[in-house]
Amino acid sequence: MLLHPSAMVGLVVEMREKGMGLPELVEELLKYHRMDEHFSKGRILGSMCTEPHPVARAAHMLFIEANLGNPRLYRGTASMEKEVIGDLGRLMGLDEPAGYILSGGTEANITALYLAKKKTGGRYVVYPKSAHFSIQKAIKLLDLKPLPVELTEEYVMDVDHLRKRLEEVSPGRLAAAVAVAGSTELGTVDPVDEISSALPPGVPLHVDAAFGGFVLPFLPFRGKYNFEVDGVTSMTVDPHKMGLSTIPSGALLLRGFEDFKRIAVSSPYLTEPFAYTLAGTRASAAVAATWAVMNHLGREGYGRVVEECMENTRFLDRGMTELGFPHIIEPVINVLASGTADPEGLQRRLEDAGWYVSKVCKPPALRFVLMPHVKRRHLEEFLKDFEALIQT
Repeated sequence: MLLHPSAMVGLVVEMREKGMGLPELVEELLKYHRMDEHFSKGRILGSMCTEPHPVARAAHMLFIEANLGNPRLYRGTASMEKEVIGDLGRLMGLDEPAGYILSGGTEANITALYLAKKKTGGRYVVYPKSAHFSIQKAIKLLDLKPLPVELTEEYVMDVDHLRKRLEEVSPGRLAAAVAVAGSTELGTVDPVDEISSALPPGVPLHVDAAFGGFVLPFLPFRGKYNFEVDGVTSMTVDPHKMGLSTIPSGALLLRGFEDFKRIAVSSPYLTEPFAYTLAGTRASAAVAATWAVMNHLGREGYGRVVEECMENTRFLDRGMTELGFPHIIEPVINVLASGTADPEGLQRRLEDAGWYVSKVCKPPALRFVLMPHVKRRHLEEFLKDFEALIQT
């Protein structure tokens, strides 16, 4: 059951005077734990996060004290962060990247637009209507002006409409452009090279590959979406999604460190004189988790993970099509949108039956994300339950 924020109004829980004994405490913790849904059950079919790899879990706990807000106290963790950023940069087509592991794609996207605003002095941001809502958060927080761009019939940014949007902005007023590599709702990939070519010289181009960053490199995808496109200045990639790391782990990658200096603030009471990230205290155990799982799996291991997810995506697509719910577009990555006139109603009924899917409003569809925790047996059970549900 979902709790609306208004349900919390007037709720007063006083801190206990005496501490709780360990047996009672564990019992209470388990009570709350049972209230949560868990990836291991295989019934969460709409989340872009997943069950962390066991190696990532173990590394996370080993480094649970780490806080890279004070990096010289955690030299080992800081070294791992540099290695992770280097590996992610090379995965995204850049040999010598700069960057940080942040709390996730939202913080990375906000930081990227903050850097762009500081660099250009512009106020306007062009982005596809398929962009994650964190782009709108960033625009509001940074007092920027939104210029959303229409999508094509393939649900990617319409470059012709982008050019028209650019005509609305006087020279020097454009802060940044945003493209998406693996959109949240449909998994589509914008034509980043065409977008880059359409932009005026010097305009930062940020690519949000929070989800696609750990999928596209392991698929026979032909389009250019990363730093191989000269105009791309920054990228978001989330290891806590398809990277199988623990939360929170989201990377922001830049071509060089100079841009970070634009947002530096003095931090004389810490072990480094300047801070370059939005967060002060940084939950950095996930850095170790990311380092561990990336080194454990390697490119070959991630390739196997992605292939299994894609096989499950195709399996579910066939099953939904047979039941009268064909895909909106053929899946590009492990995201499936099955068309329906009533996604909200079906989503609600599925949740009542213990299945957690999400919905797409435009175009109307049920949305599935076939993450590593979802196995074939779960999908067979889902299709059986879904067939029974639509017949009642």
